[in-house]
Amino acid sequence: MTYAIMELQVMKGFILTSDSFDQAASRHVTVFHGKGESGPFELRFTNNQPLFFVERSGQFSLPAGVERKQVDLKNFQGNAVDCLYFQTYDQLVKTREELSSKGVRTFESDVRSPERFLMERFINGSVEIQGQAEQENGKLVFNNPSIRKSNYTPKLEICSLDIETSMGNDLFSIALHQYGLHEDGRDEEKKIVFMVGEPRPTELSYMKLFRTEKEVLLAFLQCLGEWDPDIIIGWHVVGFDLAFLEKKCVQYGLELTIGRTRKTARIVERKGAGWFARIDGRVVVDGPQAMRAAFYSFENFKLQTVASEILGASKDIEATGMDKVEEIERRFREDKESLAKYNLLDCELVSEIYQKTGLIELIMTRVTLSGMLMDRIGVSTAAFDHFFLPRLHRKGFVASNIIDIVREGHAAGGLVIDSVVGLHDNVAVLDFKSLYPSIIRTFKIDPYSRLMQDHNPVTTPAGLKFSGSEHILPDFIEELMDKRRMAKEMGDSYLSQAIKILMNSFYGVMGSGGSRFYHADLPTAITGTGQWILRQAIDYLEGEGYEVLYGDTDSVFYKLKETEVTRPFDMANLRAKRLNEYLSQMIKRQFKTESELDIEFEKYYKKLFLPPLRSGEGGAKKRYAGLLQSKQGEELSFAGMEVVRSDWTKMAKIFQTELFRRLFHGEDIEDFIRNFSNELKEGKFNDKLVYKKRLTKDISEYTKTIPPHVKAAKILDPDGTKNMRDIEYIITTRGPWPAELNPTDIDYAHYLEKQVKPIADSVLSTMDRSFDNIVIGDQLSLF
Repeated sequence: MTYAIMELQVMKGFILTSDSFDQAASRHVTVFHGKGESGPFELRFTNNQPLFFVERSGQFSLPAGVERKQVDLKNFQGNAVDCLYFQTYDQLVKTREELSSKGVRTFESDVRSPERFLMERFINGSVEIQGQAEQENGKLVFNNPSIRKSNYTPKLEICSLDIETSMGNDLFSIALHQYGLHEDGRDEEKKIVFMVGEPRPTELSYMKLFRTEKEVLLAFLQCLGEWDPDIIIGWHVVGFDLAFLEKKCVQYGLELTIGRTRKTARIVERKGAGWFARIDGRVVVDGPQAMRAAFYSFENFKLQTVASEILGASKDIEATGMDKVEEIERRFREDKESLAKYNLLDCELVSEIYQKTGLIELIMTRVTLSGMLMDRIGVSTAAFDHFFLPRLHRKGFVASNIIDIVREGHAAGGLVIDSVVGLHDNVAVLDFKSLYPSIIRTFKIDPYSRLMQDHNPVTTPAGLKFSGSEHILPDFIEELMDKRRMAKEMGDSYLSQAIKILMNSFYGVMGSGGSRFYHADLPTAITGTGQWILRQAIDYLEGEGYEVLYGDTDSVFYKLKETEVTRPFDMANLRAKRLNEYLSQMIKRQFKTESELDIEFEKYYKKLFLPPLRSGEGGAKKRYAGLLQSKQGEELSFAGMEVVRSDWTKMAKIFQTELFRRLFHGEDIEDFIRNFSNELKEGKFNDKLVYKKRLTKDISEYTKTIPPHVKAAKILDPDGTKNMRDIEYIITTRGPWPAELNPTDIDYAHYLEKQVKPIADSVLSTMDRSFDNIVIGDQLSLF
């Protein structure tokens, strides 16, 4: 219901979602939904015309209603451009295609209308709104208000959603748990479970029974509208819960109206990219995806695993696979209260994980830094556009369309030095802090400074020139680094992490063919300089009499001298300081620029093992194990080894961990290898032989080659109708077999040959021994 127009007001808010559409044939509408000081709001703009640029010299006719204006801008070739303004987005697309067919090049015609609107106003989520508003369906609606950037953190309502279903197409229940993200902690909670069943009184105040699935869906939709959350969270909530509910709504002739408008939500799967939900006014944040983006790592991203590690809690039903499904179906038939508790507990676990980890706070902080709204937060190329395009325009330039960028091959990666194979004592690691961002600052590297390279040029070690005075990105990185230092001092982990994610994305964007700012000189200048810096660091250390054991992109491993072993931390810190001074002087002398590099002492290994290549020729790269020594004590540390990889079994990880513990402490390893192999064949590790692999496409799409995990999946889902993704399997004498079917004919020879032997030989080969010598040679046979 709409009420009378209110007085002119000023309100701060935070934008959650954006949209744009053509209304009739002559008007384009840009819409933003958000949460503000006075609650939910909607901003509608009919004065934001879609636009793009063309070269001024181009002569061509334009459709009626398209306005062409001269602007004080030029393209990267130095040619003046005009701006074309359109009444609708459809008109823009048709004109772009027509001009393309005539060989007329357009510029920035692929920039999304809502994103251009915000970026040109330097708005990063937070806004100050001034205008007249009216109440409509529980939110304030502003038409063509004045908005500008602000600094506002909203109080959000977050709703955790989880459903329970049968193995088939039956909906059992829908649970909701809502809490407020307030400065003073958790607000009053709301919880409810809607379940199919004969209506009756129950012992659970939050349990509501309805006779049919359709009634459950209607009750859920009504409740979600009344609770009016800003964020919907869950575990695989888009690809499973919402996708299932969408199908159910279609089945019953309903619309999945879970947004703040009457528009139907859109749940789509994009091949290779995952599931996405477009909901007006609300954001969906899926647990596994958000945690991966925040660099969390677990054995797997099942709710049970994550809840156990983060909260020390567990689900009500710990069974997996068919056993879990059977228990859920049993509870639905025989004990609905128990199923309701289970359903709600899953919601509450998700809520607690989000609160404990601060996932929503981190995402909101990333919005305020990058300008990307919550549902586009991971699109790094668009984030770079948001920062760079408006600043480029104020320098007098427009950028190309992404499709017009010429890809000139890949730049070389970071330098990786062959490792000195074997077991080493007393190894220090020096690490360059934020190497690539520091290189960008030192040599003033960005797309604009490349264009302006003749203005006070700075030459990189790779021979590429950039302007020392005309640049955009280096100053922004300096600002970000200062903010990160302050964030660390204040203990603001969300801001620190968000800045790190954003800074690390810059090199990737400039080196990506999917960016409108790609040019081969940009990534080549950065990686080429990085390689030069690492070589200078190695030359310096060797010149000081140190043995360098390994180098990788931004870190160098060297062996301490005997005289330094009693004070390893002090001596390594001193060496880092001296190396910084050496590099600063060299860069200033050779390249006439101030070094922004900062190398620091990072780690000290009392013992470090550098394995050989599997081929036996040379040292492996990005793989090592060590006995890490800190002021708090000792711990085993692995990088790139099987113990930290998700495609190796728990058994292999147990074996590798104990093997290196013994190696680093000087204990016998041959008897251990022999005994472990025997125990494996005797079945001691049967519950730790599971492989885990994710299907990247539908089962039916695997045709040319069928990997082991696909073979196992086909046994569980021969018709390919269950939308399976994560597969767990065991290698049996019959081949790969689903773990949940509990096979007993385990192929122990496979596990010895493919899991134990490679790990053992990586160590034994440095001692002129082998797994076959110890196990087969002694026993003559595996059996």
